Amino acid sequence: MIFGIHWFDFSILMVYFAVILYVGVLKGGRKTKTLGDFFVAGGKWGPLISFIFIFASAIAGNEAVVVGGQAYQSGLSGVWYWWSFLFATPIYYLFSTYFRRARVYNVSEFFEMRFDKYASAFYSFFAGLICILFIGMFLLAIAKILSGFMTLTQFHCVCIITVIVGVYVFSGGMMSTLLTDILQGLMCLIILSFIMLPFLWVHAGGWEALRQYSAEKPEIWNLVDPNRMTIWTILALNLSALVGGIAAPWIYNWISVSKNEQAATQCGWGHLWKRIITLLFAFYGILFAIYKPNLTDPEMAWGIVMGEILPIGVLGLLIASFFAAAMSSAGTYATTSSALYANYLYRRIFRPGKSLAHYLLAGRLWALASVIIAAVSTLYIPTIQQYVKLSLTLLSFLGIPIYFGVIWRKANRTGMWLSLICGISTYITVIVYTMNKNGAGFFDSINPCFEASVFLSTLFSLIGMFVGIIFGKPDDELKVKRFHVITHTPVGQEKRLVDAGIKLPALIDAGLVDDGEEKVDADEIERLYAQDSEHKFFGKDSSIELRREPELKWYYPGFIKITLACFGLVLVTWLLTRIIFVWSN
Repeated sequence: MIFGIHWFDFSILMVYFAVILYVGVLKGGRKTKTLGDFFVAGGKWGPLISFIFIFASAIAGNEAVVVGGQAYQSGLSGVWYWWSFLFATPIYYLFSTYFRRARVYNVSEFFEMRFDKYASAFYSFFAGLICILFIGMFLLAIAKILSGFMTLTQFHCVCIITVIVGVYVFSGGMMSTLLTDILQGLMCLIILSFIMLPFLWVHAGGWEALRQYSAEKPEIWNLVDPNRMTIWTILALNLSALVGGIAAPWIYNWISVSKNEQAATQCGWGHLWKRIITLLFAFYGILFAIYKPNLTDPEMAWGIVMGEILPIGVLGLLIASFFAAAMSSAGTYATTSSALYANYLYRRIFRPGKSLAHYLLAGRLWALASVIIAAVSTLYIPTIQQYVKLSLTLLSFLGIPIYFGVIWRKANRTGMWLSLICGISTYITVIVYTMNKNGAGFFDSINPCFEASVFLSTLFSLIGMFVGIIFGKPDDELKVKRFHVITHTPVGQEKRLVDAGIKLPALIDAGLVDDGEEKVDADEIERLYAQDSEHKFFGKDSSIELRREPELKWYYPGFIKITLACFGLVLVTWLLTRIIFVWSN
């Protein structure tokens, strides 16, 4: 036995680590030559690779832990901890064209294109912090699983993942992460999701045990639990994801790896598959409760049950798959954090004018540092639920300026600043009030004030945006039109941007423009904007910047399909579980 597992399982794990380090460090490092390579993997990947990469990056193992743990206690309603992003999935699809066409390397630069760099710096700080919180969540999830049956402690497990992810992210950033995720995505889709199910099914007693458990507790198939997953919690989770999901900085980078708009929409379809797999994790949680009742920490169920029921070889594959899930996501989020702190705050705000090599080194160092800081955070945040609720609360108000900036031409910097300030100040007020009321610390106050903090922060952030638009000074007309010309220019038609004097990072890396100061042709911007406005839904003079996208005939039909699929998943899940487990009893 090695660290509590059979030598054969340990050998499988070592082979997996060797392959990942070879692909991530050697192959990814060699392919990383520009900032575009490091932060968006060159932006040249087709639909299949984009789908696998996004699915692998989105599935991190923490979903299995928190959804399985919640379902262990409250049944099917536990799925809402990650179904909360279900209705944000069509938004990812819709925004894929805007983000892919922006031709910059992080969402902070996108933010600056529409508003200003100081607002983007403010956003970068909070968004980078959210990235680190998510990395900490991934590390804690895999540590909870492994420490359930290995002789390693949670701290040791966190340290191992931190070292491995840190090494290959330092080497090649998003390029290394994408290359390793081709393998890791398949492991997550096939091994992580399904390999344990037949063994758990048999040990839990199969169909008869599940029917008996359902007869005793029919409420486990409800999508709402009035005690542990209330309707208000579900609404808060969904509101946070719907409003703030598009501001999640990793979404921008996931979209930007794609070579065109159609490949970019895989961000939506990849996430839809994640929601389907998340439903399976809730089913695992119910089977865990049947097989191993009365666990003091249900988030430990995966590790405890795996160690008891899986045969030699299968256990090694599943351990490797959980590592794959955690490391693929941690690598993506670490690179995204680096894009915000190193490529934006450091390169554009604090130390502009340095060489490419200097910024690449800074990006590598911060990617490594973000993983280390996330590892330290696991010493202070003990549960996945706390990570989820803290992260989603911070996201809930960050998305409002992005929605307004993309869709409404009248959105301005005053509204953006008031929106962000009202959102963060409301959140601070709610959590300080909760701390004083309960005599608790910050982390212990996250759960009790979650619903209030989401609803109030989002509301006041929205009010701040409208107040700023009504009373604030309009933004520079040329800057706003430049932004919309960029986001309305299809991939492959970059010449129209070059002819207008526009310079963007992706255009520079492609050799289409030099790295000098931008001097836009105002008349050409006006002409292009007027040309694009002919296709607006509400007329060419409308300030609503939604277009029919005549070059993308598949775009809106695809949006309708993915929206119907998301609602259909909820309806079919509710109906089938009623028919099979509730009404038949």
